[in-house]
Amino acid sequence: MKTLPYGEIVGLYEHPDRDIRKRAHEIVYKELGKDHILWASAMRSVFSDHLSMCKMRKWPSPMTQSFISNDVDEETIVALLNTMEKNVGVFRDYLKLKAKVMGLEKLGNWDIEAPLPSSPDKKFSWEEAREIIVGAYTDFDPEVGQWMDEMYERRHIDATVRDGKRSGAFCATWHAGKSAYILQSFNGIMGDLFTQAHELGHAMHAYLGTRAQKPHNYEIGSCVAETGSIFGELLLAEKLLSKEGSKEEKRAVLAAILDGFGGAGYQVTTRVWFETMLYEAVQKGKFLDGEKISELWLKAREKMYGDAVEWLPEMKWWWTMKLHFYMANYRYYNYPYVYAQLFVYAMYRLYKEQGKEFVPKLKALLSAGSSRSPRDLASDIGFDVTTQEFWQKGIDQFSEFVKMFEKTL
Repeated sequence: MKTLPYGEIVGLYEHPDRDIRKRAHEIVYKELGKDHILWASAMRSVFSDHLSMCKMRKWPSPMTQSFISNDVDEETIVALLNTMEKNVGVFRDYLKLKAKVMGLEKLGNWDIEAPLPSSPDKKFSWEEAREIIVGAYTDFDPEVGQWMDEMYERRHIDATVRDGKRSGAFCATWHAGKSAYILQSFNGIMGDLFTQAHELGHAMHAYLGTRAQKPHNYEIGSCVAETGSIFGELLLAEKLLSKEGSKEEKRAVLAAILDGFGGAGYQVTTRVWFETMLYEAVQKGKFLDGEKISELWLKAREKMYGDAVEWLPEMKWWWTMKLHFYMANYRYYNYPYVYAQLFVYAMYRLYKEQGKEFVPKLKALLSAGSSRSPRDLASDIGFDVTTQEFWQKGIDQFSEFVKMFEKTL
């Protein structure tokens, strides 16, 4: 028997051994569930307090604060969420395809983030990663590619794995066009390449935005902040898919971006539904104890996943560990992730249609900082984010990747 820190055990969620992944989930959520009285008390306080604030400020809904913070409007977010709800079947179809690839009748929740068993165990050197990622950005635009290569040349990426270094990755913007600094732990796996491309997308945003804007116009809202980074991931995927390789290699690339969209788009939409259900319950005078909160979480989860996934009983306590629900001064933290995924996928679709004609449009968008609203930025490139027709373009791109994945089977 060995006791592991939380940061280490959650890393086992992507372990190639299915039994280890399952056991890791069982342990984490069983232990979190033991403190459900504490978690429920905190959640009741935060949600009730926010509703009191809404009443005092005469805000029409619990979402209003988030609209102000993110510089968006209700019409846009309703269209976004309705589009996601209409297209849950596309996500379920992918989950069923992934189960087929893994030789399973149905995915367990412990398989959703798992690597494919047929994925090549390829490791990339630092030099190979640099060449591929810089090449992906250069194919998009030589000037951007030069900036990305400069990040490596100036040693602005701290990627060494060492004791005491935190997990995850982060890009810190430096002002006045002075580039950015990236923190990452690079182990040479494909996921590290996507992480690096993602963070360099933030650096691209920084290179453009800080040259064009003063600091007071660079407080970029959450709906726009991930634009460059997600676009960078898609540029990397395109580069990897264009290289000579086996079906297994291409399938692994496609699974990486499909799993990413599934997590940041669909799974996060489930969190938005859940948060809305909690507010409605409080407004109706229902007491949110641990069991009631879990009941609402399972209802939201069922609405998204249907019968595509088998869930461990302990997963009813998933809500205890997502700190986004407990941030008293930031309600509805989650939908900007969904916005960013669909917005960038729609833009990528436009890029594939327009080619080099699209490049200055993205560069102008990333140069705007917070000087223009997300709605105005979309309008500049011909998009109307208040319509479901627009958001469907993002789903259509996701669906195209699903079809490409299916062709590798």
